[in-house]
Amino acid sequence: MRIRRFLLTCVALFAVALAWNALVHLVLLRQVDAAVQHLFRPDFGRKAWLSLAGTAMIVCLFVWGYSRFARNASVREGALWGLFFALVAGVLVDLNQHVLYPIPAWVACIWWAGGLIEFTLYGVLTSKLYPVSDRQPPPH
Repeated sequence: MRIRRFLLTCVALFAVALAWNALVHLVLLRQVDAAVQHLFRPDFGRKAWLSLAGTAMIVCLFVWGYSRFARNASVREGALWGLFFALVAGVLVDLNQHVLYPIPAWVACIWWAGGLIEFTLYGVLTSKLYPVSDRQPPPH
């Protein structure tokens, strides 16, 4: 049951991640992303599967991390886990992209803010989909 619940939670978050990122980047931040469009890979279509694989890995790491640190699976605990994960990801991804590439700071900040909302949402959903009382130690 524990592995099944883990996988179902990962699949659900993966679907939410795809929908969220489509909404954010194709609709809400279309003009923001256009400001850095010239930096995108010209062959992105051939590399898109890497983005999907990366999203799946992030979701699995997120759920695995939650399973290691959650104590009571409350919505508050899930939201705090999501916030923590977003802060770490923001430093590793958004700040690093601003340092490495000529991306305006305001673009990196907007992406970071979107990540805060995104991962907090993931935390809340994970707290509901992967309850502590229903699991034993996480899969290794």
